[in-house]
Parts: sequence; C-alpha cells; structure tokens
Amino acid sequence: MILYKYLPPERIDVLQKRRIRFTQPADFNDPFEFRPVIKEINTEDAVKDYVEKNFEQLVEKELAKYGAIAPALAKNDFSEIITAQKQNVPILFQMLSPALINSIRAKITELLNQHVGVLCLSKVKDSILMWGHYAANHCGFVVGFDSEDSFFKKRRSETDEFGFLRKVNYTMHRPKVTLADSDSVVWFEQKHVDWKYEKEWRILRVLHEADSINNHLPFPIHLFGFPISAVREVIVGMNSDETFRNKMRALTKIFPNARFLIANEHHEDYRVTIDQDN
Repeated sequence: MILYKYLPPERIDVLQKRRIRFTQPADFNDPFEFRPVIKEINTEDAVKDYVEKNFEQLVEKELAKYGAIAPALAKNDFSEIITAQKQNVPILFQMLSPALINSIRAKITELLNQHVGVLCLSKVKDSILMWGHYAANHCGFVVGFDSEDSFFKKRRSETDEFGFLRKVNYTMHRPKVTLADSDSVVWFEQKHVDWKYEKEWRILRVLHEADSINNHLPFPIHLFGFPISAVREVIVGMNSDETFRNKMRALTKIFPNARFLIANEHHEDYRVTIDQDN
C-alpha cells in the first residue's frame, strides 16, 4: 500500500534532506486530536476493591505521618476510626474526580506535546480538499510512501504503541476513557466524521528519537530521516509552475523506486487526475 503526504512547495527539503516532521498533537489543525473525554479516574467499584485489599498498608502509611506522636496512638483505635470512614472513601474520591480530572487532563496534554510526534498520511492522492489545504492551493506536491518500508516498522515490542502504522477511525462521538484503563488507546486513532475524506493512516514516534530538532515556536520541529527506498511516487500539483516541476523531476531521480507524476484538472468533472509525466 502507498500512503501519501501532502506538502507545500517550501517543504521541498523533505525530499532534498530525506527528513520529515513528526508533529506534536497540539500543533494539528484539529483541536480535538488526542483530547479524549476523561469520564473518570477510576470506577467506584475499583476504588472500593483497592481500599479493601490495601487497607492495612493504608493505615500504616497514614499512621506514619504522625511521626514522633505515632507511638502514642493505639493502632487498633486508629484503625477503628479509619474503618468507620472506609465506606465513604469511594464517594469522596468521586466527588473530587472532576477537579482531579481537569488537572490530569492538562498534564497529559503537556506530556504528549513534549514526548509524542505523529506523522499523518492519506490513502488518497487526488483529494481536491487536501491539495488545497495542505499543498498550497494545488501549487505543492505529494509524496507517496511505501507502507511496507522499514521506516514504518519501528515497533520495539509487541505491546509498543509507537513505530507502526495505524488506521484512523471516524466517529460522531469523542472517545471516553477511564484513566485506570491503561490499555485504552482508541483516542490515538479516532477523529470526527467530518475528517473522513482524508482516509488517514498515522504513525507515532517518541520525539527524543528524532534525527534533528529545529527550534521553533510554539513547538520545536522534530525531523526523522527516511530511506530512499521508502518513496514510491512524487506528484506535483496542477497549479505548480514549470520551474518547480523541473526541480521535482530532478529530485525524483534520487529515489530509484519512485515515479514522477503530475496532477491535472479533469476536463469535465470536479476532480483531479494523476498522470504520467510527458
């Protein structure tokens, strides 16, 4: 499968230097990206179960806070006081959850933008909207990447959520997660149905693994190198000028597996055709 990246003309350096940006979620054009609805930190039953299983240790830990006066407190009496309130712990926890969730959500967003980068690709190369939005009004270009190339197979273990391609799913509703459910990663790959035309696939990488970092505000630009074997197609937009096309023709020759193609206006329909270079 070939997956496509739409780019404006000034990003010709992607092919010149064979490096591409993995972008922090907060720098996306969709403000809902990587922002699930946190419905709760944990379920009430889970909190009750935790308190029951760890009650003795919790009492010991609380008693230790009293330092020098701890020996004067009878442990049994102290336990009785705490036990009387044990049933209220889940209720109190749930009452505090909204404030905790707001604090945790902000921290999660901060950490994601410090450590996670995403490369977004599309299954289609002839989208009028994407040529307009991401390729400078059809003046830019599209790079077609081989999804089977080693560049897209950087997973470090079977449970690693980074380094492999995942298909984006489109839905009417934002994902809802419980923070204690650490296996829930649906929010990495879920977007509103309004974006369905993009037919997106994406790959996540850890930003500190980047090959180069350019200082930029509000977010540094993290670039990851890709091999020449990864590029299968280079397509220039219908509004690109001949000078730009000649540059792209020459660059395409660097990539032995790549074809140079030109996007053109269909003579009858509202669509783009992708044609061989003459």
